[in-house]
Amino acid sequence: MSTCDGAELCDEMRPGGVSTFAATYRGEPPSREIASVAGFRLIADLSPLTVGHLLLLPEVHHLSFGHLDAPHLERVRLLVSALRPLYVATFGQMTILEHGSSSAIPSACITHAHWHLLPVDGSRATAAMARDGLTGVELPDFTALRRFAAADRPYYYCCDGNSHVLFDAERRIRSQYLRSVVGIMLGMTDPEWDWSVVIRKDFLRATMVATRDWRRRLMPGAGAPASAAFR
Repeated sequence: MSTCDGAELCDEMRPGGVSTFAATYRGEPPSREIASVAGFRLIADLSPLTVGHLLLLPEVHHLSFGHLDAPHLERVRLLVSALRPLYVATFGQMTILEHGSSSAIPSACITHAHWHLLPVDGSRATAAMARDGLTGVELPDFTALRRFAAADRPYYYCCDGNSHVLFDAERRIRSQYLRSVVGIMLGMTDPEWDWSVVIRKDFLRATMVATRDWRRRLMPGAGAPASAAFR
């Protein structure tokens, strides 16, 4: 585990901490948190690329999900198994994307571990990354991310619920790369996907409305047995 001084998401979770969200939305809504379960928080993206763009992050600071220990990874498995059917029923489909940082190359723009949850086609996302010259490696499941973290190597990760694909992220392509991949899929042009340039407040507010009962529905289901949907 690394320190969290100056990490944007850590600051937001810390009581009394500086929050870009609070400064941007000024109480409308007062929070972007959807649920807090088993040491993880599910929040709306600050500037969603589309309605349903969420972030899942551990409450304890880590550079990537690959840096989580075995007990935390098991909690992720159980949580996502409960979350996926709820997400798909609400938004249609779910793909997980992560830009995992390393200590040597903290290349993600936010260095607190976070998964992007998006209602997009994961196979199209991996195909777009391949067209950018990245070579994908199939993983047996998301716990294999620990191999990259143990080697202190940054990575891109994509999961659509069936396949788990990892790309080496040591070669820089463009800023906010995974947001750009999804943005292009959604018909955006540079710099529309840049969260610091375009803030889609209506998308965030619509996301909060669509997920308003998830806290109640996720809490009792977070400890359910993991399903085959997220192996």
